[in-house]
Amino acid sequence: MAETNKVRLLRGYLYAGELRQLTAGSKTACQELSLEPFWQPQPLLTKITDGGSFELQEQFAIINDERFLQSVERQQLVMELRPLGGVVRLPLHQFFIAYRDSSITNHLCKGKLPVISIDGWAPIVSAENQAPLGELKVLLAIGSESQIAQLKQLRGFDPDNNQVPAPSRTTDLLDMLQNAIAAPTPSIAAPVMPPPPAPPAPSTFSFQLRIVGAAGLPLNPGYGKSKKQVKRQSAAKRFPPNEPPNTYVTFQAISCNSQTYKSHEGLVYATPIVPKSTKPQWLSKFRVDVSRDYRSNPQKLFILKLWKKAIVSPNGITEPSPHEDAIIGFAALNLNQKQAGGGFPSGWHNIVDFNGRVTGGIEAHVEPISPSVDTVIDQFEKSMELGHLQLGQAIKRKYTELEEISQRLRSRLVDVTGETLKFPEFDVDSALDSWQQEGDDDDLAEDFERSLRTPTPPGSPTPSTSSAAQNLRNSNGQE
Repeated sequence: MAETNKVRLLRGYLYAGELRQLTAGSKTACQELSLEPFWQPQPLLTKITDGGSFELQEQFAIINDERFLQSVERQQLVMELRPLGGVVRLPLHQFFIAYRDSSITNHLCKGKLPVISIDGWAPIVSAENQAPLGELKVLLAIGSESQIAQLKQLRGFDPDNNQVPAPSRTTDLLDMLQNAIAAPTPSIAAPVMPPPPAPPAPSTFSFQLRIVGAAGLPLNPGYGKSKKQVKRQSAAKRFPPNEPPNTYVTFQAISCNSQTYKSHEGLVYATPIVPKSTKPQWLSKFRVDVSRDYRSNPQKLFILKLWKKAIVSPNGITEPSPHEDAIIGFAALNLNQKQAGGGFPSGWHNIVDFNGRVTGGIEAHVEPISPSVDTVIDQFEKSMELGHLQLGQAIKRKYTELEEISQRLRSRLVDVTGETLKFPEFDVDSALDSWQQEGDDDDLAEDFERSLRTPTPPGSPTPSTSSAAQNLRNSNGQE
C-alpha cells in the first residue's frame, strides 16, 4: 500500500531567460547556455536570442526513486555561460527534502503549485575566482503534471491557455512599436503637426526604508530523543536549542545604498546581525530603488525576509549569508499608491512562516524621498525640451550663487551680534539659536531690529554697526 500511495512519476520545469547587471564586454561574451541535467544523460544547449536573453523552457518527467533522490541530495544544477566562463548554480536539495518521504510527497502533490527550488535572479559568478559577473532569471520546479501546468499558466509560459499573451520584455514592446510605425497610413490632405511628446515617466520608484526592530520571535526549537528528532541533532549544533536567535533582515531591490550578499534568489541587501535576542533592534535606514510596478500592481508586494544566523567559529564569517542560514518568516509591504497612506506603509507587520503561522512582528517604515533641487531642475528642463539651451545649468549656477549670498548674509548677521568668529570651527546655526538667550543683549537686539526698520536719511554718514548700536543706546538714555 505504501508503494501504491507513493507518487512515482513527477514532472519538472526549467526556465532560463533574461540577463542583467552585465558589463558591455560580458554581454558580448555571453553567447550560449549549457548544462548537464540530472534527469537525462544528454546535455542541454541553447543560444542567446537577438533580444539578449535565453529562451530555455525545458519540461521533463522523472521517476521518484532512489536514483532521483541521490541526484538531488545536497547537489546543485550547474549552468555554464559560454564563452564568458560564468556559472549559475541552482540548489536541488529542496527536492530531496520534499520527496524523500511518501506521506510528505502525497501531501505536496495535492497542492496547486509544485515545489520550487528557485524563482528569481540567480547570481552569475566566474568559474575561476568566483567574482560576480551579473544575474540570470531562472525558475526550477518539480511536482505533479497538473501543478506544472498551473505554474506555467500563472507565469505566462503556456500560450494555449493564455488567450492574450502580454509582452514581458522590452524587445517585444519595441517590436510592436516598430510594426505599428511600419504599417501603411492613409494619405491626408493637410499635414497635421503631432502633439509634443510627454516627459518620460521614471521606470523606478525610490523611497526610504527604515527597519527598526522585531518582537515576539521564537526561541530556537528543542530536540528530543526520538528517532525522527535524532536526525535533526545536526541542526542543534548550528542553532543551539532554547536560545534566542541571531537575526537579520534581507530584501531585494534594483539598487540600494548598502552592501549586497549572495542568496538562493540572487543578490540581496541586509541589516546588521543582532545576536541572541527575541526583540532585536536593527535601527537600519536604506534608500531603495525598485520597479515602478510596485506602485501600480496590487498583487506585487515588497517582501522582507527574517533570518537566523548559524553559529560560526570565532574566526568565521559574521556577516549575513542567506544561502547557509535558516529563515524565520516573511513580512509583506504593499507599496500600491491606491492603498491607505498613499502606498507608504508604516508600523508593525506580521512575520509569517512557510506554514502560514504568525511567528512575531517587525516594525518597518516606508517614507517618500523629496526630490533634490538638481533633480527638479533636470525634470523641468526635460519637460520643456530646453536641453539645447543649457537652461538647467544656468539655473543651478544661479542657485549656487544665491546659496553663497545667503551664507555671507548669515555671517554678517553674526558680526552684528558681537560674536567672535572662530573659522572654521565657528557654528553659525548654533550662534543664531543661542545669542538672544543670554539676557544681557536683549536691548541690543531690540535696537538692532528697530534700526533695520528705520530708513536712513539721504546724505547721512554710514557708521559702523557696533558704534551705531552704542550711539542709539546712549541717545535713548539721554532722552
